[in-house]
Amino acid sequence: MLRYLYLLRHAESKEKQVGQDDQDRKLTPRGMREALLMGTYLYKEKTKIDLIICSTAERAKATAGLVVDGLKWDNKNITYSEELYEASTRTFFNFLSALNDAHKHIMCVAHNPVVSYVAEYLTKEEIGDMAPGSLVTIKFNIATWKDVGEGNGELENYIYPEMLNND
Repeated sequence: MLRYLYLLRHAESKEKQVGQDDQDRKLTPRGMREALLMGTYLYKEKTKIDLIICSTAERAKATAGLVVDGLKWDNKNITYSEELYEASTRTFFNFLSALNDAHKHIMCVAHNPVVSYVAEYLTKEEIGDMAPGSLVTIKFNIATWKDVGEGNGELENYIYPEMLNND
């Protein structure tokens, strides 16, 4: 059975200010434009997404909200997970294996370096350091999310905001 995982790194964010909690960092104006542009691109491509699960960091939540706006997604229900903020690779894999099998197309909005590591581990492709606002689409032919593992995903697409600015 085909399943799709969309790994989205949050869009460009402002630098952490003295005394500011890292979770409270906001998107830059460029980051906001690029997140909306990514959502619009996904809408034009008729990308199917059943569920968006997002880190609780402000920059990730803002990215997810703008992507949803661009997608023209009727269901603005985004699930937030504290687990995705500063997740280790192990935590991220435990998270993936616990996903509800009723959902076949899942987007995770999270942070580097873990999204880049996870994308490379699952696909065995060299992706490098994912740019802010970039998206990796991974296709799996698995019965259940518990079967997600090393190299059993196929890299469908890697899109970063600069690719979309010419549309």
